[in-house]
Amino acid sequence: MPGSKLNETTTTQAFVIDRLVKQGWQHVPGPQLSRAHEDVFLESELLAALVRLNPHAADDPEQARQLLVQLRTLSLSAVHDGLVETNQRFTTWLRGLHSHDFTGHNRSEPVHLIDFADLARNTYVVSDEVTFGAGANKSRFDIVLWVNGIPIAVGETKDSATAGVSWFHAAKDIHETYEPTHPQFFAPTVLSFATEGKQLRYAGVRTPLQHWAAWDVSHAPPGQHGWDRVDRSVSTLLSPATLLDMLSGFSAFETTRTATGAAVLIKGLARYPQYEAVKLIVERVRTADRNRGLIHHTQGSGKTLAMTFAAAQLMSDAALNNPTVVLVADRVQLVEQTYAQFRSAGMPSLTVPSTASALRGLLAGDRRGIIFTTVHKFAGAGLLSERDNVIVLIDEAHRTQEGGLGQAMRVALPNATFFGLTGTPIATLDKNTYDLFGHPDDPNHTLHSYTSDRSIADGMTVPIHVAARLVEFQLDKAALDEAFDGMLAEEGLGEEEREYLTRKVGRVSTFFANPERIAKVSTDLLNHFYATVDPLGLKAQLVVADRNLCVLYAEQLTTLLRARAVEAGLDPAEADEVVVVMSVQPKDRDVYLPYKLTDEQESRLLDRFRTFGDRLKFLVVTSKLGTGFDAPIEGVLYLDKPLKLHTLFQTITRTNRTWNHPVSGQPKTHGPVVDYVGLGDGYARAMVPADPDAQRRHIELDGLIDTFEAELLPVLDLFNGIDRTKPGYEILQGANERLPTAAARDRFAVHFGLLEGIWETASPHERLTPHREVYGFLAKVYENVKPPSAELDLLWHRLGVKTLTMVHSHIGPVTVTSSAKEAVVADSGTIQALLDDPEFATIQGEVQDRSAQQVLDSITKRLQARIDGATGDHDVWRSLAERLDQLRERAIGQAQVALDWLRDLLVAARDITVAEKAEDRGGRNGLDALPPLTDPHVGALTQIFQEYAPADTPVLIGRIVEQVDAIAKQVCHPGWVSRPSSTRDVRIALRKTLKVNGLQHDGDLFDRSYAYVEQHY
Repeated sequence: MPGSKLNETTTTQAFVIDRLVKQGWQHVPGPQLSRAHEDVFLESELLAALVRLNPHAADDPEQARQLLVQLRTLSLSAVHDGLVETNQRFTTWLRGLHSHDFTGHNRSEPVHLIDFADLARNTYVVSDEVTFGAGANKSRFDIVLWVNGIPIAVGETKDSATAGVSWFHAAKDIHETYEPTHPQFFAPTVLSFATEGKQLRYAGVRTPLQHWAAWDVSHAPPGQHGWDRVDRSVSTLLSPATLLDMLSGFSAFETTRTATGAAVLIKGLARYPQYEAVKLIVERVRTADRNRGLIHHTQGSGKTLAMTFAAAQLMSDAALNNPTVVLVADRVQLVEQTYAQFRSAGMPSLTVPSTASALRGLLAGDRRGIIFTTVHKFAGAGLLSERDNVIVLIDEAHRTQEGGLGQAMRVALPNATFFGLTGTPIATLDKNTYDLFGHPDDPNHTLHSYTSDRSIADGMTVPIHVAARLVEFQLDKAALDEAFDGMLAEEGLGEEEREYLTRKVGRVSTFFANPERIAKVSTDLLNHFYATVDPLGLKAQLVVADRNLCVLYAEQLTTLLRARAVEAGLDPAEADEVVVVMSVQPKDRDVYLPYKLTDEQESRLLDRFRTFGDRLKFLVVTSKLGTGFDAPIEGVLYLDKPLKLHTLFQTITRTNRTWNHPVSGQPKTHGPVVDYVGLGDGYARAMVPADPDAQRRHIELDGLIDTFEAELLPVLDLFNGIDRTKPGYEILQGANERLPTAAARDRFAVHFGLLEGIWETASPHERLTPHREVYGFLAKVYENVKPPSAELDLLWHRLGVKTLTMVHSHIGPVTVTSSAKEAVVADSGTIQALLDDPEFATIQGEVQDRSAQQVLDSITKRLQARIDGATGDHDVWRSLAERLDQLRERAIGQAQVALDWLRDLLVAARDITVAEKAEDRGGRNGLDALPPLTDPHVGALTQIFQEYAPADTPVLIGRIVEQVDAIAKQVCHPGWVSRPSSTRDVRIALRKTLKVNGLQHDGDLFDRSYAYVEQHY
C-alpha cells in the first residue's frame, strides 16, 4: 500500500495476528472493543459466559452480575495483595475450583468461567492496540487474547528490522512497565509473550526476564530463529487449546527463595518438552497394550516439574477413573524434595508413607491420589494391587530399577504403567534403561527426548567448559621399597601382612590424599575461584574421591580461607566458609562424626549455599548431591575424583543451570569444570548418547538355576536337623558344629561360592523366590565360619598411618599446571548432531558411536598408511598431516570435545576419505586434480573467535575468520616475525579487521589472535 511504513505494527504484530486468526481467534481491533479503557474484562462477553456455563446463573441473571462484581474486586486486589498472589487466586476461579452460594440453592456450586471439556462453548478474541488505564496513567498493549471476555494473554511486539531491538526489550516493557503499573489487568492472565519476529518468549506474571522461556516443537531443528520459528510458537503455544491446557494443568505456583534468600511466590509454566512429554504420558496410560515409557530429559531441564504436571493431568483425567499415581525416587531426600515441590504447587491428595508397611497398607487398601516413596520400600512386598489405573513415575530411572528392587515393585503392581524419567539413560551389557522402560515401538525406545543440544539452544541450560589441570609428582619407588622392607622387618610381618598393607596403600585414594597434593590443589582452586568465579557472585562445589578426602580438603580450604581473611585485614571468623555434605553413620570413624548432619541441618546449609552474598561459598562432596540438587548459583565444579560415563555426565552438569547476578543482571554464560584428575577423553565418551539398541549380556538363566538347585540340596544336607526357627545364635551354633574342621569349612565355602555367584547373576528370577529363605540361612552360615579379618584390621589400625606417611614422604614435589584454554563440553548429542549434517553423510559408518580420540587415532593411522605409500610426498597428505597435528595441539589434555573441534575433526575425516578415493582412482594424478582441501588454520581461529564473540553474532564468525586468514596469508612472509615493520603491518591489519566487525580490537581477543598468527603463519 503506497505510503505504508515498515514498523512493528505492520510487520511483527500483523504477522502474529494473522497466525492467531488461523488458529481460531476472532480479530477485533482494540478501538472497536465494547469496553471502557478502565475495564479489565469485556464485560458483556463475560456476563454471557457466566450465564451460558452456569445453569444457576441462567435461572437468575442477577447472579451473573454479582459474580462479575467479585471478579472486578479480585482483579483490583492485585494492587495491594501482590500480582502473583492475586493471579494464583484468579487461577482457582478460572479452573472452576471456586464455589458460590447461588440464591435458591442449599449448597455451594462451582463457578465455571471457561468450559475445558467442550472448547467450542467458549469465545476467543484477539485484539491489537488495546488501551488500558485512566487519565494520564494509560498504556497500550500490542496484543491481548480474550477467552469469554477475560484477558488470558498479553503480547508485546517489536520491529525485527530495528537494530539492537529484540524480544528482550518487548518483555522488559511488560515486566518493568505494564505489570507494575497495571497489575489488575494481568491478574487473570495465564501468560505474557514477547517477540520481534525472530524469537518468541513467554512467562507467567512477575517472572524475571532471564527466565522467560522459548517455545517450539521437538521435531524442529534446535536453535532455529526467524519467522518460521515464531510461526511455530504462535501456532502451538498460543492456540486456544494449548493456552487453556496451560491454564488448567500446566502452570503451578511455588514458594521458593530469591538469590538473596527471601521467600517469594512464583508462577511456573510448562516448557514445551514438559508439555509434550506429559501429553504423551497421558496418552500412553490410556493405551491398553503399552504399559511403559521412557522420558529422556537432560540434567537441569526440569524433570520434577514435568512429574508435577503429569501427576496433575493423570489425577484430573476422568477416563482414568480416579487413579493412583506413585512417584518413586531412590533416596529419601529426593522423595522429600519432590513432595515439597508438589505441596508448594498446591497439589491435592498427597501422601508420604514413612515405612514400608505403611506403603503396603496404602496400596493394598486401594488408596487413590499421589503417593511418594523410595523404591526400597517395595522390597519383599509381594502383590499389593492388581488395578490397571496405577501409574508409577520413577525419577532417575536407571539407578535402582535393574535389580531386585525394581522387580519387587513390578511384582507388587503387575498391571501398573511405568514411566522412567532420566537425564542419563544407560545401555551396557548389564543395564539398559531403554530396555527396561522403553517400548520397542517408540523411536529409539524413547517416548520423549529433550537433549542437551536443544536445552542449550533454548537457553534452558548453559554449555559446560572443562579446564584441565595437570597435577604431577614423582614417586621414589626404590627408596620407598627399601623403607617398606625395613618396616616389615622391624615389625616382624609375614607375606600375608605385606600383601595386605601393599593392597591398602596401592589405592588411588592414597595418592589423592598426599598432603602436599591437597595443599597445592587447594591453593590453585582458591586462586582460580577468587580470580574468575567469586567476582561474578557465583559459588563452587568440589567433588573428591572419598569421605576421607572430604575431611582433608575441608580442613585445608578452611585454613587457607582464614589466612586470606587475615591478609585482607578481616577477623578469621569473617572468612568465607566451606561445608562438607556426606553420609555419616553412627559407627563411622570419629573423624567423620563432626560432619554428620540431620536432614534439617543439611537443608539449611544448602539454602545458605544457594543464597547470594552468604559467606558459605564452597561445598565439598564425594557422592551426595549427584541428582536432585538444584543450585543455579553454583558457578564452578572442581573435580578431583575419577568418574566415567553417566556418573561423570551427571556430575559435571551440576553447573549447567542458568543464573543472573541479582544486582548487575549479568548472566552465567557457561558452567566451568576444573579437572584435577585428567579424565581425558572420558568427557567425550560421557557425552556420546547411549545406544538404545545395544545388546545386553545374554545369560542362559534356566540352566544356571538348574545348577543352583542341584547344588543347593547337598549343601543343605550338611545342616539337616537344625531348627531354623530358633534364635539366630542357636542356628549358627548348630551350623558350626556341622563344620568342625578347617577342611570342612573350606569345602562348604567352595560350594557356597558357586551358589552365591549364580544367585547374584540370576536374582531376582522368579524361580529363585522359593529358595530365598534357605539361601539367606546359608549366607549367614558362610559369614559366620569364614576366616575373620579382625587381625588384619588391627594391623591397619596400628600401622596404617605409619604406612601412608611413609608413602607420602617418598612422593616428590607436586606441581599443578593450568591450561590457558577451555574445552566446551557441548552436549550429550553433539557428535550425533554433527553426524546428522549432510556434510558428513559419507563418513557416518567410520565415526558413529566412537569417541573423539578414537576418531582422531583412526584417521591418523589411515593417513600414515598413505604417507608411507607411493604418493606419500604429495602436498595433499602433507596438508592433512598438518591439520591433524594442529588438532592435537588444540587438545586440552584429551578433554577436547568443543563443538568446533569436533567439527574440524569430522571435516578432516571427510577430506581424508575424499583424498583416499582420489588416489585409489587416479593415483598421483587423482590427487593433483583435487580442489584445495579445508585450510587447517580456519578451525583453530574459529575456536578463538567463538570464545569472544557476542552471543548474537555467531553467523559472523565464519566471515571474520576468513578475513583474518586471508590477511595473514597476504601480509605474512618468511621471517616476518623478526622484522618490526612486518609485525606492525600484521597488527594494524588484525586490529582493523576486529574493529570493522564490531569485536574488541585490543585485550585478550587481539592477543590470542595475533599469537596464533605469529606461531602458525
